[in-house]
Amino acid sequence: MNKPHQPLRGLLAVATAMLGFVLSAGAQAQSVPADPAPKKVALIAAIGDRISIVRQKRQVGSHLEPYTRQHAQVDPQPLNNLVLKGLDDGFAQSAPDTQRIFLRWTPPAEEQRYLADGMNLAREQRMESMLVAHLRTLPEREQWDEIVAVLPKWYYTGVKGMGDKLAGVGIYIQPLASEVPDDLGGTEGMQSMSMVSTNNGDHDTATVDPKTGEKGNNSTFVAMFMYMQKITFDAKTLAVKSREVRRDNVKYYDPNSDALDVGKMFNTAVLAKGLSEVVEKSARKAITGNVIVSDLKEVPQPQPAPVKKP
Repeated sequence: MNKPHQPLRGLLAVATAMLGFVLSAGAQAQSVPADPAPKKVALIAAIGDRISIVRQKRQVGSHLEPYTRQHAQVDPQPLNNLVLKGLDDGFAQSAPDTQRIFLRWTPPAEEQRYLADGMNLAREQRMESMLVAHLRTLPEREQWDEIVAVLPKWYYTGVKGMGDKLAGVGIYIQPLASEVPDDLGGTEGMQSMSMVSTNNGDHDTATVDPKTGEKGNNSTFVAMFMYMQKITFDAKTLAVKSREVRRDNVKYYDPNSDALDVGKMFNTAVLAKGLSEVVEKSARKAITGNVIVSDLKEVPQPQPAPVKKP
């Protein structure tokens, strides 16, 4: 822990002498306030032990969702370490004087089975309850100011061009282009229709080629996503001070690929690297916030007011 900065004794003597010269005789001496102690924040990540792999499919029937879903069980610590690094980098940028304490937590086997039995929102709520119960067992939190925790967040509806019912960390594959009917004209009384892609520059279809960095707009893509919530607790009482939900993703598309299936454009190494980057970046932004830089636009000069004739 860094000790609070203390002014050098010699400089303090000079400052006191100058103060006595400026103030009138009989004025009371003023003390030099010490720098406040750095804020102590404990960081903990429990983003989960599964990576979701969700693939879009054609809608068949109104009661069947247009997705296939799989879950790959993984060691949670590498993912949690990425989150902790992102949080630490975020504090280093926005509040460098903060003292960070890194915590690790792996639920016992019985609690992990309890989590596995939960579906979606229930799993999310169980994870938070178990984390709070664990934090209550840490007596050292009496020395901390805040605890910042990152947990997976389940979201029912699709956002930012993504599929429905996503949570935590995962990969979403969208092989079907968004299409709308286009009138090609035709003879009188008859019309010829075609389906055209809706790649229109929308932010929801913004893609990047991970091999070259080339940006584009494509409604078919492979996306790495991180749906999380950041909860800030008062360290001593464990009262929730704030919550923030983030739903971040990066969409990959290779315009030079020969693969007919967008899901086969990228190998495992590329996807693993992209997933790691989005996890770390999302955690960092949870601390620093988003910075949106827009293009500069020329502001037209105001027109002079018309002169009224007498």
